[in-house]
Amino acid sequence: MSNPVAIVGVGQTGYRRAHKDKSSSDLIWESAKLALDDAGMTIDDVDVVVQGVAPDALSGEICGEKTAIIGAGKPHLRVNTGGVTGSSAAFSGASYVASGRARAALVVSLERMGQATSSQQVFNTIFDPVYEKDFPLTTITMAALRASMLMRMYGYTEEHWAKIASRNYRNALKNPLAHIHKDYSPQDVMDSPLLAWPIHRYEACPMSEGACAIVIADERSAQGRTPAWIQGMASTSDSYAMGDRIHRPEATLVDLLTLRMSAERAYADAGVTDPVHEINVIELYSPFSSAEAMTYPALGLCKAEDGPAFVDRQGVDPELPVFNPSGGPQAANPVSATALVRIAEAALQVRGRAGDRQVPGVRRALATGQGGATQFSTVCVLGAQRPPARS
Repeated sequence: MSNPVAIVGVGQTGYRRAHKDKSSSDLIWESAKLALDDAGMTIDDVDVVVQGVAPDALSGEICGEKTAIIGAGKPHLRVNTGGVTGSSAAFSGASYVASGRARAALVVSLERMGQATSSQQVFNTIFDPVYEKDFPLTTITMAALRASMLMRMYGYTEEHWAKIASRNYRNALKNPLAHIHKDYSPQDVMDSPLLAWPIHRYEACPMSEGACAIVIADERSAQGRTPAWIQGMASTSDSYAMGDRIHRPEATLVDLLTLRMSAERAYADAGVTDPVHEINVIELYSPFSSAEAMTYPALGLCKAEDGPAFVDRQGVDPELPVFNPSGGPQAANPVSATALVRIAEAALQVRGRAGDRQVPGVRRALATGQGGATQFSTVCVLGAQRPPARS
């Protein structure tokens, strides 16, 4: 039996390059306290704590789970699935509550990469040293490979990447928590230094620190609060090696098969048949502009060949959803928390509590998460309407 569950509290620290004046415990507790206060709860009302934290090598410290003392005496889970860690943690917390094993779950994700001295070198080890050694792959060159494929296959240009990035930066100006507050025009983006063709510096996400927390509650605990109901949520994993995903009949490397599968499952649970017109806000886990473009067909928003025209319609066609009103990962990218931030921001929109970045009339919002070179994908559909119980 799967019982209806809702997000009833959201808390976030500010995001920046490094929080030199705060410990991991400070950041965890700050976000957790904000989420509990938002929910009108205390830690005594929570039955389980789920923590999403990067491997210790990326955080520059050992045993990040020690901060679970905020839930002493309660079950504690530590989750890591790369960039999708935050939404995997949310999935775990939601499952705990939906199963009836908990009335409420506190989900917290932390990123402390600013404390590490070799995070990029650690990131680069995600690629197989034998099977993929012929490619000088890093997280950036991997994204560049896919961006160039999109340009060749579907007619995207560097101007399209710049448009997406500029929109995200502009949206972030209304988000006081964002790491980057710069009003970069499309031309500014194209004039920024090349990282790996065709990706320019301002198309890429920053490396940010911070923490995000949400409170997930069952139907009874959600009463009298302002809920964002989890109408559909799905998670899908894929083969480890990128080479296995380049030429296969069901999808190419840029088709994001696992995201498409997660979207189909989440839509089925949420009763979504026309996502362009039934979803008002979409918070995307897209650390590069070109990565955002790959999500459009995977989420059923347009056909792959119509992607460039879809970018051109954004901000002009009022029928389209609003993308990344928070600014998305290009405005703040606390890697292990980024996917949870997407869910938190989507929940704020549904609950009408997003402040200056609030989109009017939001009834349904979607959040994505991706990690492990897009090996893992999650999709979460949130809405103002309570979903039915499912067996």
